[in-house]
Amino acid sequence: MTDLSDDHTLTKASLDPAADAAAMLLRLGFAIFALVVPSTGLLSRWVIVVLVPIGAVLIVLAGLLRGDPLRALRAGFRRLMTLPGLTVLMLGLWAFLTLAWSPVPGSAAAKLLKILGMVVIAQLAIESLPQRMRASNLHLVTIGVALAAVMILSALIGDLTGLWYLKLASLVPGRSALLLICLGWCAGAWLLIKDRRRFAVILGGMIALIALLDPSREVLAPAGIGLAVFALAWAIPERAGRLLGLLAAGVVLFAPLLSAIAKMLGFARIGGWWDIAQLDGWRVLTGRGFEAAATLREKGILGETLPYSLLTDMWFDLGLVGAAGVALLVYCAFRTAGRLGLEMAPLALGGMAAGLSYAALERGATQTWWLNAMAVFVIVLASVERGRYRTVRPRAAISGTAPETTRTPV
Repeated sequence: MTDLSDDHTLTKASLDPAADAAAMLLRLGFAIFALVVPSTGLLSRWVIVVLVPIGAVLIVLAGLLRGDPLRALRAGFRRLMTLPGLTVLMLGLWAFLTLAWSPVPGSAAAKLLKILGMVVIAQLAIESLPQRMRASNLHLVTIGVALAAVMILSALIGDLTGLWYLKLASLVPGRSALLLICLGWCAGAWLLIKDRRRFAVILGGMIALIALLDPSREVLAPAGIGLAVFALAWAIPERAGRLLGLLAAGVVLFAPLLSAIAKMLGFARIGGWWDIAQLDGWRVLTGRGFEAAATLREKGILGETLPYSLLTDMWFDLGLVGAAGVALLVYCAFRTAGRLGLEMAPLALGGMAAGLSYAALERGATQTWWLNAMAVFVIVLASVERGRYRTVRPRAAISGTAPETTRTPV
């Protein structure tokens, strides 16, 4: 059989100008995610914030030209009616409600609208992807990750050796490395799907070296956690997805208790967050309002030495109600990733674990770029998942037996 997309208007033989334009917009939008953002993110912290919405809009426009203009909206509405979709809706409504007692309701509302807008446009981009992604598009993932890895390694080696011609104008190598680590799992999945295991190992080695050489040490722990999760999920991805989902949800839901335990064990710096969390006890339930933690830090009310991350800010702003919603969403995400099959699930779980552990451990995740980076990761991961139709697919395991594989005709 000839390699055809499920949408026959996208074949090379197509004479439909709309289909040709859709293919071009899809290639351009996906290239922004897979090829441009990983490399240019090293040069400026604002690149990812600017380019990600542009790439998502291009993919949505490609979907509008390719077929039914309302298909993405209908699919998005069906997704909204699922448990994860309703959880996101509840979190958004609760965040808006907390603006009533936020110390800066005006600026907090503006930031919340930006976050929700990014979530909506990313979801529409995923729904607008064709059901079968072409290999020519997905090869851009491996090219983009490899190029970014070479650039970041050059910058890090230049800093270590003092070779000025290797240095790049990078202010945030750690953040660029985080995006590279997450996308590296997507690139590894595609290389394994195409049976390019040697290249996958080489690419993984380059990314591991970046995590070790990064002077900020921001990505060392997330990279290690992602690798450990990958190893755990290699043979039992679905079961690992459920267990990891429960573990991650528990960390989110019981973060104040874990902080109190850390204080009792002598980790005063981590335990210091519990001293703040327990003030005004009823605020532990409702939170202090969206963007409250950032505002109080700017005013010097929260000490500079107090550790914080997206996890602690979420608890501080949204309280137990918000934490319960985030915990449920995290569990659903890990459970879904574990069901992607033996080809992709372990790598998807590794990428998710790296991104979420960064959100729990590092301050950088409290800024807008982290959400945009996760949007890039999810869109690229969904694209790789839709490129498996030409390759080996594992059959569903029955009563604990090892899964068999079958090859889709090409």
